[in-house]
Amino acid sequence: MPSGDEYYQLRRKKLRSGGLETSVMTEPVTRTEERRSLRSGVYMADDFDEPRPGTSTVRYAKQTTQSHRTTSAQLPTTSIPRRQVGSTHDLPRQPRIPSSNLKNPRTTSMHKSSRPLNSAHTRRRIHWLLPLGVGMLAMLAIWIVGSLGLAWFHQLSDDYTYGNPRTYQTDYVVGHGNDATTHASHFVAINLNRQAVVFEMVAGDPAKSVSYVAPIYIAGDGGDKAPVTLEFRDVTGDKKVDMIIHIHLPSQEQLSVFINDGSKFRPSTNKDKIDL
Repeated sequence: MPSGDEYYQLRRKKLRSGGLETSVMTEPVTRTEERRSLRSGVYMADDFDEPRPGTSTVRYAKQTTQSHRTTSAQLPTTSIPRRQVGSTHDLPRQPRIPSSNLKNPRTTSMHKSSRPLNSAHTRRRIHWLLPLGVGMLAMLAIWIVGSLGLAWFHQLSDDYTYGNPRTYQTDYVVGHGNDATTHASHFVAINLNRQAVVFEMVAGDPAKSVSYVAPIYIAGDGGDKAPVTLEFRDVTGDKKVDMIIHIHLPSQEQLSVFINDGSKFRPSTNKDKIDL
């Protein structure tokens, strides 16, 4: 290893050959420290105050305002510790970013669980009464809507068939006033203010009109719009045609029987043997 004077002379020659001149080396730099700095790739903070020489293997110290020449007697036996700049190995390692992420904006994504959402662990157990109750409520709603729809349809059909007030007309030979098939008696049945009223035009003559009132008051919801129809047949077995009044209520059907006495109809009593 060269002595102190020889080492500084070699340093001056290298600096002069690179195009830079310096008169004084303020601090001795050993080859061991120079190699260590070159391997780590870290330079001293003072090295960047002046422009670098032409070769990257030469390092030099900062010039001072005063020129002092050192001798071999003044060289210390040990190297003076210098302020070291932290190496890159001391810094925390940054995560490596893929090249594909450099072109696209950085986005964050949530990690999906490996367990499916509809697995048996996350699926809640449903009590068997819940679907049963939902089904019963659905059937009840369907029944209510169906009933309302059916009632509305019947009312619409009765309006078209019987009108308002409900009126029914028919012709029939009942043996009154010498009626016959050519001039049969004409009957008109009306629901007049919840009362069934029947008008008979004997042998088709309006001047011989007879009215019959059924002894039944049409009560209940929709009774004022219940149709009234007539049926003629022998219910007592005396070979005379009797009159049966049908009152068609939404929930039931009511009957009122009138007995034929040969000239007109009379209301039935408990003494009459009626076979409907």
